Amino acid sequence: MKEKIYTIPVNEAYDTDCECPMCHLEKKLERDTLDYTLGAAMMEPDFRENSNQKGFCRHHFRMLFDMSKKLPLALILDTHLEEIRKDISKLSKDAKALDKEKGGLFKKTGSDEFISSVSKKLNKFSCDCIVCEKMNYTLERYADVLLYMWATDEEFKLKFDKSKGVCLKHMEMLCKMAKKSLKDAQAAQFLSALYTKQIKELERMQADIHKFTLKFDYRNKDMEWGTAQDAPFRTIEKIAGFINNDIEPKKD
Repeated sequence: MKEKIYTIPVNEAYDTDCECPMCHLEKKLERDTLDYTLGAAMMEPDFRENSNQKGFCRHHFRMLFDMSKKLPLALILDTHLEEIRKDISKLSKDAKALDKEKGGLFKKTGSDEFISSVSKKLNKFSCDCIVCEKMNYTLERYADVLLYMWATDEEFKLKFDKSKGVCLKHMEMLCKMAKKSLKDAQAAQFLSALYTKQIKELERMQADIHKFTLKFDYRNKDMEWGTAQDAPFRTIEKIAGFINNDIEPKKD
């Protein structure tokens, strides 16, 4: 099937020798989104408004901080902190109102609602992330393209069969997306192919990690490592998704 612009990234990911092509796409997507955040997005009012309200998770705050663009980051932090202060000020007024009521702030009536409101707001500050949001949306589109290609392109289906499968996180995503993206019969065929592939690849991973443990027995000192030397790293990424973005964010 002739490549279209939206199929190229998925095809390229499946051309790499990796444990999860979806993770490969996610790594590049994360890098591009971080570059965009401290680059072109600074001139887009809609993005700035969104970043002011939602901010970033701790993981992406750290990645943004590790980049060299400190002024754009400071500008984002300045306006985001202003929004946080506004929200905290509103909660402060509610706290003072409760404190003046009979029984004080921690009486049973009224305080539960206030504490619940505070918890939701503080959780929003620490968990909302426009980078995660953008990545998740685009990654679902990639999953949709992957399923479309599997159903319509025999050449890609061969790539899928020869691949090392996906991590468990993206296995879950593909299972969920199959129902949305494919007809019932196609979804059933894909899930069967996916599970067959995953069982085979998990068995391969199990053999590697077990061999890794055996190498620490002095009786096996002459045993060849084979593909087991980096087994702990690959096993973690197979279970949980990528843990190290080896495609580093661009720096000035």
